[in-house]
Amino acid sequence: MRTRIVFATVVACIAALPLSAQKNKGPASFATLVKLPSLGSNAEAHGINDAGTVIVGHSFDRAGYLYAVKWTEQNGAWLISTLPYPGSAVARGIDDLGNVVGYGATAPRRPIYWPAGGGYTVLGCDGGVAETQAISANGGVVVGHLAGSRATAWHATASCADNLPPLEPEGTAAAFAVNGDGSIIAGRASRASAAASVPVRWVLVEGLRQVEQIDSRTGTVRGANANGDLAGQVTVPCAQGACLRGVIWYAPGGSYDLGTLGGNESWARDINASGEVVGVSTSATGTNTGFYWSLSTGMLQLPANRWGAANAMSDVRSDGSRLVVGTDSQANAVVWVVRAP
Repeated sequence: MRTRIVFATVVACIAALPLSAQKNKGPASFATLVKLPSLGSNAEAHGINDAGTVIVGHSFDRAGYLYAVKWTEQNGAWLISTLPYPGSAVARGIDDLGNVVGYGATAPRRPIYWPAGGGYTVLGCDGGVAETQAISANGGVVVGHLAGSRATAWHATASCADNLPPLEPEGTAAAFAVNGDGSIIAGRASRASAAASVPVRWVLVEGLRQVEQIDSRTGTVRGANANGDLAGQVTVPCAQGACLRGVIWYAPGGSYDLGTLGGNESWARDINASGEVVGVSTSATGTNTGFYWSLSTGMLQLPANRWGAANAMSDVRSDGSRLVVGTDSQANAVVWVVRAP
């Protein structure tokens, strides 16, 4: 496996794609779609740093091996390279310092931290089965869950993990998002008496993490911005009985339901410092596709070949654009350059 990883890395460095763009027409002309290079087969982008200069995710090579990868913008092109690990892996998040987190994708899954200086570390001191999902922008806090049942926070410089408190002692929880300085962690939790989970956040009170339910509806938080505004989805009544809807929960309090692209459902996956949100929604024809939302524009469909999924978004860059990353219907990792509509 080490030989295959080295070979893939060498190929990746010369297989960059130029930032040539497919111009989008019609109501989606506010965004431009760019296909990211892969290691030879399916790929998906899961995270991006706030500055919009480094993207992380995964890619398969032509032999079917799965690698955690990152894409770096250099001289107008996106270059792909693999992250070291002696097995299959997926990268999920990146901080402002260049540190990356993810997990080993073969059983048993292990939480992985890739420092900006190179190499990798398996987080935790007990060898527990876990997935890391996000890292704070300052690099101080990594969040995820142990075997899908215990929300967990790791510190990159510490040996062991901190289990976050559930809503009830016998309930389950998972963390998927963390704000810029690591003071707010968010995800979902269930009570012992209920199978369904509700959106929650963990806040610091006198140095200890305390759990807070932020919505009475079942659902999950998936993204957080620097200030602690959160984005995710809840279940609402609809003609089909129950549907998912994207939601923002604001750090000072209150929430905002995002609606859909004309279909029945939407899922919010990330929110940036400007309060803009990306995710997936069903259209009027029933197709799931990526969306961009802002308070001034409402929900807009991101251009894609048949459909796309938007997973994460940068902050607004100096040129007024922001980058949205995800995948398309051909299993390509993609980035959308979104201009202010």
